[in-house]
Amino acid sequence: MQDEFLDLLDAAIYKEIASEALYLAARKRTRDPGAGALMEELAAEEKKHSQWLKEFKDKRATQKWHRGVVPNLRISEYLTSADTLEGAGLQDTLVFAMKKEQQAVDFYSRMTGLFRGNSAKSLCRKLVNEEMRHKLKLEVLYDGLFLVED
Repeated sequence: MQDEFLDLLDAAIYKEIASEALYLAARKRTRDPGAGALMEELAAEEKKHSQWLKEFKDKRATQKWHRGVVPNLRISEYLTSADTLEGAGLQDTLVFAMKKEQQAVDFYSRMTGLFRGNSAKSLCRKLVNEEMRHKLKLEVLYDGLFLVED
């Protein structure tokens, strides 16, 4: 069971590093200053996650996880996004980022069901929660900027 936990940590570290790289690359593809700043902020959050996961793996460091249920506004479920952010503005960048965060939620949710050990399952649930927080932040921003109330 210890091996599956370490394998999960390695996969999570890789996923966070890949997400950071994706957001940094996206930042370079947009001309919109707001979109660029958002991508920079998301990349920094992903970097913090990968650093914490590395420390956790090496030293069994502790982390204050946000507890409780994270609301899902489901805004991104009704929107489509391009596969690239070449020249994208803030609205398209937000949709792209929401979709990527949902993919991370889905990944860790599936991983939860694959593991037998409680430690690995618990870590997956914590990672789902963190990714849901990212998505919620993006959805709230999108809602405030682009959704019109009747």
